[in-house]
Amino acid sequence: MSIWKELYDIFDKERARWHSKNASRQSLIFEIESNLFFLADAIQNKLHPIQITNGLERSVFDRSMESGFSLNSISKHKKVTINTIGGFDEFKKYVGKDTEYLVKNAYLKIGSLIKLVNSSGDENSDLKFKSLFRFLMLLVAHIEGQHLTRRSSRR
Repeated sequence: MSIWKELYDIFDKERARWHSKNASRQSLIFEIESNLFFLADAIQNKLHPIQITNGLERSVFDRSMESGFSLNSISKHKKVTINTIGGFDEFKKYVGKDTEYLVKNAYLKIGSLIKLVNSSGDENSDLKFKSLFRFLMLLVAHIEGQHLTRRSSRR
């Protein structure tokens, strides 16, 4: 085997690994954003809690965890900053936390809500869904390098 063939094989394996990593990254970001948009519509349309939990997805996250995918790789911004949280005091506890912590926390919240609603048919879970929605807003803002901003309540 020639040295060129060996070098090409190494290059080809690295390229395949990079494509796989990039596809996993994009899939996970899409799933997080999909959950955020679904939750926004579900809350606005006052869907039944079981319908909401049935619509939340976590399969890409589960596959990412099984494969050992680095959750920190989905964001260029390693830690949540005071600028990221804007004027929202409820998010101060996340300043300094990394992307992996936020993603795992989001899916722990999703899993917990699914179990809670499915086991008890919790009709009073509206506040929990709104809390999850706000947290997913923070997560997406962090991933995209955006800053949350508080708007005035006047119209």
